[in-house]
Amino acid sequence: MASPRSSPFRGGMPKNYDSSSSSSETDKGLDLTMIEKRLRSKTLLTRSKVFGKCSYCTKTITGETQRVRIAIPTNIDTKGFILQYDNKTGVANLHRQCWRSVENQLSRRSTRRYAKQHSDHCCHLKIGNVEKCVLREVANVAEYYDTMVRVGWEAIRISRMLRNARHCIVFTGAGISTAAGIGDYRGITGKWTLNDLNEFVNESPVGQRVDNNGSSSSNKEEDEGIDYEQLRPTYTHEALKLLLDKGYLKHVISQNGDGLHRLSGIVKEKISELHGNVFIEYCETCGSRYERSFYTLDDVSSEYFEELQDCGKSDIIIPSYAKMCGRCGLNHRTGRTCRVCRGNLRDTIINFGDPLEDDVLEQAEAEAKQADLVISLGTTMAVTPANSLVTLNKDRRLVICNRQTTDLDLECTKLDKNGNKSGSRVFTDCDVLMKCVLSLLLNTNDVIEWEAQRESRLLDYSKKRQKISHNKLDSKLKSHKSRKLSCKTEARQTKAPSNKRSRRHEEIKSPQLRRRSHKTDTKTPSKTLTRNHVELRKRHGKGDTKLTKRTKRS
Repeated sequence: MASPRSSPFRGGMPKNYDSSSSSSETDKGLDLTMIEKRLRSKTLLTRSKVFGKCSYCTKTITGETQRVRIAIPTNIDTKGFILQYDNKTGVANLHRQCWRSVENQLSRRSTRRYAKQHSDHCCHLKIGNVEKCVLREVANVAEYYDTMVRVGWEAIRISRMLRNARHCIVFTGAGISTAAGIGDYRGITGKWTLNDLNEFVNESPVGQRVDNNGSSSSNKEEDEGIDYEQLRPTYTHEALKLLLDKGYLKHVISQNGDGLHRLSGIVKEKISELHGNVFIEYCETCGSRYERSFYTLDDVSSEYFEELQDCGKSDIIIPSYAKMCGRCGLNHRTGRTCRVCRGNLRDTIINFGDPLEDDVLEQAEAEAKQADLVISLGTTMAVTPANSLVTLNKDRRLVICNRQTTDLDLECTKLDKNGNKSGSRVFTDCDVLMKCVLSLLLNTNDVIEWEAQRESRLLDYSKKRQKISHNKLDSKLKSHKSRKLSCKTEARQTKAPSNKRSRRHEEIKSPQLRRRSHKTDTKTPSKTLTRNHVELRKRHGKGDTKLTKRTKRS
């Protein structure tokens, strides 16, 4: 008979996860039944929750089983494919064991031997060569999900670590903002993933099965009109603010530029925004900083310089203040002037090739060196030099919550001097984990009261964001966008694809903008389209200027 401690770990785990070290002395003495009941009371550990049918064995996927999500381009003809994919999104859900059976066929292992070992679960359908070609490409970005009970077990350990930590910091990425309606980069439908898949489809034999009449998720217009002023902090953003106030956390290091951490109420002394903030600008002469209630970047000027480099020409008329950056090739000036010295103001976003701000990096390094516990949320930690901060202190404990595997997963399973697992690795959404952690770390009534105040906090957030009316530049900017698309199409036909990174943002749909400090990444995405928010200064008459801003309407 299985022990109670082993019951939460049904099904397989990702290959780089050591489930044998999941038990720890930190769990001893806890009334696990009572804690599980407490979590269930908040509808967090819902074993009966259904996540659809498995695309491989067609059996129902529930919260009791580990699952995997993958996605293929939606313009591929899936006729004759074994797995069943969603027609609109190209997403497929599988049991973890079924995905292992698929991986077994992709790696050309002995299918017969694997079938004998796992004959109780998988149906062992034979996947065709074309589908294998597609699945090998998407397997690297597959998203894993732990069972809900396992998430609760890990939440117990994480809450214990937080109580015992002397100096805990949090390292955040795009994954914590997806619940706010912002796309990520390396997820199964992320910007970089779709770009890579699009190039793969065009260059491989799979391209013969592309439905030219259909729309590809990677080719369709990506600028969906993200309005940064309308974004609001997620449960994770607010939970981190609460834990900072309670003293469990000491500092937040963020790779995001969406401004949601600051909007949630985290003071500037408690956060290091490595890649900038779309709501903050500074004077290039005296260094004075201004935090605005509106989006500060001038993307029309950046689009002009990008078109020059992509196509050799551009019909966009840019204002006189615009200036191309010698490092990233884009424009950083916002069109406003400093109240102190009348110097030009610049945005704080870090593009590829730009250096990180020295004071921001120094503050982050100082906090990382003191940390004895680092919690990484919603990031694969693949972008340098930001990811080096996670491992700056070699003696720290590491907790990672991300749906995809990372290079540091094995760090979480290392044993400490007492023979216990030092860290924690959780495959789930950040909001789910943070709900469990708060329920265990704080008084239940306090958490319930805090969650009930969400509506009042949303009203406060709205007061901090200014909605600017836009009515003059719609048709002009739409023509700019269509011209840019045709220009890029023509450029692809006349020259080889460029390996240069998108120079403005990591992702159009996400404000974790790509202005990084001499940063590098193992994946090289193709160029992005211009963003939807724009500020354009046009001259009217003698020296008069008028500042207008447009937001694309859905």
